[in-house]
Amino acid sequence: MDKNTLIDTILARPLHRACGLTLVRGADGESEVTLELNDFTLGPTGDLHGGILYAFFDVASFLALLSVLPEDRYAVSIETHTSLLRGARGEGRIVIRTRVDRLGRTLASMRGEAFFQAADGTEKLIATGSVTKAVVSKSA
Repeated sequence: MDKNTLIDTILARPLHRACGLTLVRGADGESEVTLELNDFTLGPTGDLHGGILYAFFDVASFLALLSVLPEDRYAVSIETHTSLLRGARGEGRIVIRTRVDRLGRTLASMRGEAFFQAADGTEKLIATGSVTKAVVSKSA
């Protein structure tokens, strides 16, 4: 599967669609994705559910890595870490920006930040995250 088809497949996953996942940018080892604050991303108190950030740091990191990963390679998560710094609620969206810090022969390391972007365009940092992926052959 070529990279564009893989990206389309990722964005079309039912959970990703339900959460309003949008790829804003995925190039040069960086990505930016956005999520909606909706029934699928909010917890019972009306705040962003922290587990959503865990999941989408992984997705955003993969999209950043995919932009620099050789065509014959694939990557699978082996470790994720997310630090929640503050809650997010109200009108706006979540913006996650990630970057590849290191792409080696067998491991890749990415990190990123998540922001609550209010309706007026202002942003507040709400979480940081890191993801490590094993780099494997596509035939594996």
